[in-house]
Amino acid sequence: MISKSNSLRRATVDLPCEVWEAAEAAVRKGAARSRNALVAQALIRYLRDLEEAEIDAQFAQMQDDPSYCRLMEQVAEEFSGSDWEAWRSAEASREYQA
Repeated sequence: MISKSNSLRRATVDLPCEVWEAAEAAVRKGAARSRNALVAQALIRYLRDLEEAEIDAQFAQMQDDPSYCRLMEQVAEEFSGSDWEAWRSAEASREYQA
């Protein structure tokens, strides 16, 4: 997981003029304390999004894994009794409050 750090490494980037101007306007409006901070915030957010997308893709693959599906069916079956009891208890509580 990417986290903010106090240690920095200098980098030079070339930006399209429109992006540069939009970044300058965003900093003037207070979106970040500087252009550097804005770029760092944007990269952190983008990299976190990429990481979340990778995790989501891995979960999506699990639905096609027969052994995982069997395991989840087994777990659901084993908990079905307690699930039913929890539902009945919630219903009884709702009826009592009404």
